[in-house]
Amino acid sequence: MIARLLHRLRDDRRGVAALEFALLMPPFLMLLMGSLDIAYQAFVRSTAQGAVETLTRSATIQGADDTAIQQKLTATIRQVAPTATVAVTRGSVSRFSNFGSMERLTLDLNNNGVLDGPVDTDGNGVPDKSDCWEDIDDNGARNSVVIGKNSIGGADDIVRYNVEVSFNRLFPVWKLFNMPMEISVSAATLVRRQPFEAQRAATIRCA
Repeated sequence: MIARLLHRLRDDRRGVAALEFALLMPPFLMLLMGSLDIAYQAFVRSTAQGAVETLTRSATIQGADDTAIQQKLTATIRQVAPTATVAVTRGSVSRFSNFGSMERLTLDLNNNGVLDGPVDTDGNGVPDKSDCWEDIDDNGARNSVVIGKNSIGGADDIVRYNVEVSFNRLFPVWKLFNMPMEISVSAATLVRRQPFEAQRAATIRCA
């Protein structure tokens, strides 16, 4: 009797579909949710980049409203990520080559390439002159220019907009892999303002 029972259990296929479904559904759902999450992340990034490139064109005209531009950027991005934190930074320089470059010395009294404080130039033992530099970002210190002056600048200046968007993933599946729920995407663009007047020269400062 036991042998017949075991034989019947071995050949019984009822419920196999339910078992297979239970085994396959968890990894399938994880794959599906992960794919949707990655697609959503790409969508938010694409939206942010498109908004930056489209809306910052209005910064090129005379009388551009920088505050309105930043507000529109935030509002556009939040249409696809309503709870996102949107951080907008912008700066301006006079030349494209300024970005990533050390601010240029305009007066290097001892030709050593270093910004020096007052030095004795007439030999009387009293420091009387200092090296000077082109303060591109107008922060009072000589440094490598990252984003430029804290404004959209003036005529013919180059404006750089950086946008950092932080938002929560759609699904909590990433917690299983010990990954944070919040992720960030970024977008950036450069635009040159129209030459509606003479370009202003950078501030010259001395040590």
